[in-house]
Amino acid sequence: MSIDKLLNDSEVSELKQKKDLINVFTLASMWAQVVLAFLLFVLFPNPLTFFISAIIIAAKQFQMVVFMHDGAHGLIFKNRKLNDIASQWLCAYPVMTDTMPYRKVHSQHHKHTDTEKDPDLGLTQAFPASKKSLVRKFTRDLSGIAGVRRYLAVLISAWGNEDSFLKSLKRFAFKLKGFFITNFIILASLISVDQGWLYLFLWWLPMLTFFSLFYRIRSITEHSGLSGSNDFTFTRTTLVPWYLKYFLAPLNVNYHIEHHLFTYCPWYNLPRAHQMLREKGFTDQMEISEGYLPIFKKILIQ
Repeated sequence: MSIDKLLNDSEVSELKQKKDLINVFTLASMWAQVVLAFLLFVLFPNPLTFFISAIIIAAKQFQMVVFMHDGAHGLIFKNRKLNDIASQWLCAYPVMTDTMPYRKVHSQHHKHTDTEKDPDLGLTQAFPASKKSLVRKFTRDLSGIAGVRRYLAVLISAWGNEDSFLKSLKRFAFKLKGFFITNFIILASLISVDQGWLYLFLWWLPMLTFFSLFYRIRSITEHSGLSGSNDFTFTRTTLVPWYLKYFLAPLNVNYHIEHHLFTYCPWYNLPRAHQMLREKGFTDQMEISEGYLPIFKKILIQ
């Protein structure tokens, strides 16, 4: 079905509306929660507050990646330059990623979804899988093994294959300069309050563990275990319980069919897009999951 037949011009215009103040507040809130999570443990140091702080920081790191995804689509701010600055410096660089190369690769995912040309095909090819296989994947996430592999791959890619050490070093510094600057600010801020050790234990440890788990679950839910001929059938929207939304579906990332259909739709308009489709009776044709359990049942070999 043609996308232009799903909604009328007025509805499309409504979904395209960008509200910069929402993202100003959301970006500020995201980083405020990171600061408060650090403060929670600093003021009340014990195993429970460490766990709470770590899982909050991981959730916000995951939100940064999702925000960066919106930035890659030019959806954070109306001004493209401001959009890219916010996407890079407040979202991508702190968690060792980069909006610009991601934008190029991600456009191919939308253009060639679920085909051999889809750069994200590797995220879904592992499914369906056995329960043991899924447990192994989750164990690698929570143990940090998957995270270490992921960031080592980024470092190796940044180093490249130049014909001299100096050229490789120059490339490495250029590719990761944003990461180094933002992480130096985080580290310096912690050192300034005599908590430098928390850079490893409350910034990197969550990113290597809980973040990996959140990211994997997102990747599984979006396209795994599906087959079809259009975004209604090889993309999935997951209706997430409120108590999991904070960790697994920041910025309405669970409305994935809606995102694929309307790539111009900012995150805060995605629920409205879902409502429009429901009112028109399209949801009966869509791959919609009521929570995560039905998805895991579908992707596991019985």
